[in-house]
Amino acid sequence: MTIVLADLGGVRLRQGDSDGALTTWRDFLDCADGIRSVKVRAALQDMRVRLRRYGGVPEAQELREQAARLAG
Repeated sequence: MTIVLADLGGVRLRQGDSDGALTTWRDFLDCADGIRSVKVRAALQDMRVRLRRYGGVPEAQELREQAARLAG
């Protein structure tokens, strides 16, 4: 379920639904908390990279910071 949410966030972003992507990625981060796996870490990194272009969006920055904490 966790990786599905990460992938769905990417799909929504590619479709131009940035609000949907942010919401889905927030759900992904909630599910990923406490999971230690290579796939989850890769998904966290991918999400952080994709969100860089939304640096002026406070919610996107918050998600990037949360992802960094989880990956750390």
